[in-house]
Amino acid sequence: MGMGPVENAASAAVEATAVVPPAAKCGSYALLQCGEDSEYVRKAYGGYFEVFRALLAEDGERWRVYRAVRGELPTDAEAAGFDGFVISGSCSDAHGDEPWILALVDLIRRLLAAGKRILGVCFGHQILCRALGGRTGRSTKGWDIGVSCIHPTAAAARLFAPLKLPVHMPVIEFHQDEVWELPPKAEVLARSDKTGVEMFRLGDRAMGVQGHPEYSKDILMSIADRLLQNNLILDCQVDVAKASFDVRQPDKDLWKKVCRGFLKGRLPSQQQSQQQNKQQVAVL
Repeated sequence: MGMGPVENAASAAVEATAVVPPAAKCGSYALLQCGEDSEYVRKAYGGYFEVFRALLAEDGERWRVYRAVRGELPTDAEAAGFDGFVISGSCSDAHGDEPWILALVDLIRRLLAAGKRILGVCFGHQILCRALGGRTGRSTKGWDIGVSCIHPTAAAARLFAPLKLPVHMPVIEFHQDEVWELPPKAEVLARSDKTGVEMFRLGDRAMGVQGHPEYSKDILMSIADRLLQNNLILDCQVDVAKASFDVRQPDKDLWKKVCRGFLKGRLPSQQQSQQQNKQQVAVL
């Protein structure tokens, strides 16, 4: 599970366009939102779309949201106009077979076949794994709620070499599902004491992050309070989540660089791959 119980929101697909000089090259990205906006996030932030834009968007880019949980997905023609996609968290299970989840799995495969970059967060991380041939399910260790310290692998250190990743990368977590088995040829980018696959990637186009780089403490606690009220978690779990912020703070600036770097093709390996593709086209 990703965000926790949710409430209905009436807003439809939204498109945000910034005015830039004609000479500027602006990217185009879409959020595939897999859970409804909670009342708190809608009032405090304007919805999860704005929360993700705050983490990932930069001046001159065009961003649009598709409410995947309602069956709103881009057509292939629409998808062709985007440089990359972000898949959000959800209260649903990535291993479920609801029609919208199956439609999302199919879309992910088509997007990657078309060469699009995809960043999956929490549920998005898990559904990306499933679409690529991996397996997900309930964690045997139960809920992971609060700030967790994840540890990048040697593969991550190489991939994000310009960022000089620290040994510990605190991030907010809120999930009880996890990746059980990686897709073929995928590699683990980070682990934690509680979760074996905190991050993974498949090539230069797909990356999943189990935590919530986009969350803040107030968002986490608003979800935890709702879960508590619905008897889905225990008081002690909420206490542990609150206390985790006294031990460490999530490094949001670092996560912003990591997520933007992968989504927007700024990593050395991605740039080399792009250059090789250009050379192959030139030869043809």
